[in-house]
Amino acid sequence: MNRTNDRFEGKATGTAFVDRAKGLRGRILNATLPQRFVFHHVPKCGGTSVGRAFRKRYLLSQATISPEASFRAYQAFTGRRDREQMLVDVLDLREQMLLYHLYSDTRCVSAHVAFSDIAYSGFSDIYKFVTILREPVSRFLSHFNWSYARDGAHARIEEDFDTFLETERAKRMGATYVEYFAGRPPISDIATPKAIAKAICNLNKFDVVGRLDDMARFERNISDKLGFRVRIGHENRASAPRSGIQRSSLTTAQLQKVQDLCAPDIAIYEAAP
Repeated sequence: MNRTNDRFEGKATGTAFVDRAKGLRGRILNATLPQRFVFHHVPKCGGTSVGRAFRKRYLLSQATISPEASFRAYQAFTGRRDREQMLVDVLDLREQMLLYHLYSDTRCVSAHVAFSDIAYSGFSDIYKFVTILREPVSRFLSHFNWSYARDGAHARIEEDFDTFLETERAKRMGATYVEYFAGRPPISDIATPKAIAKAICNLNKFDVVGRLDDMARFERNISDKLGFRVRIGHENRASAPRSGIQRSSLTTAQLQKVQDLCAPDIAIYEAAP
């Protein structure tokens, strides 16, 4: 008996089986999940509920990019400890992960990832692009409360509220929509009219831009533009904030400071489709 031939024949048979299985899976996906899409999950905009609903609907072909895991991976790979700068630099890794999933033909990518000019130019013919926005001051306060004194979190905030409002990170937090939609402008340009205009231009490329305060319309637009119905629950409901900061508790001066910090995002929110 020629055991060498038997071994290679078995390998060929196994390869053929895998190819047939892949072909069958592709046909099933084309029949059941024909529409590919990317959901850009902006922090504290209700995206956890939206993303989970999408991923349940696309259970056979879905992926996410979580901020905590991607940051830890970036930290381990680079060996860096300059956390504040890493919060910016890790965006490159997340964009690369997005591109990986698109080239892998993942049908639903629901991710904390910024808009990518490369991804859009290469895949907008077959992928739809979706996001949801929240009134910027409310989003800012929710983001602060979520991150404040959160033990072990990569993006924890250690300063008290008034001290935090004077930091560079607070400026970036008030320009989160710029960071997510302007195609990665330099941090020095994050609040400039040019960066804000670019973010608005890019949001106009999206197939669906929802608003947290009108989820019924968002669900209708998903059905109209993506061709499937989805029921969005309520995840990550906020408990009483550890910081004690609520909009109703802010002084006039504190509220004005937050509004000033959020001016870039307010401009984008008001102009978004």
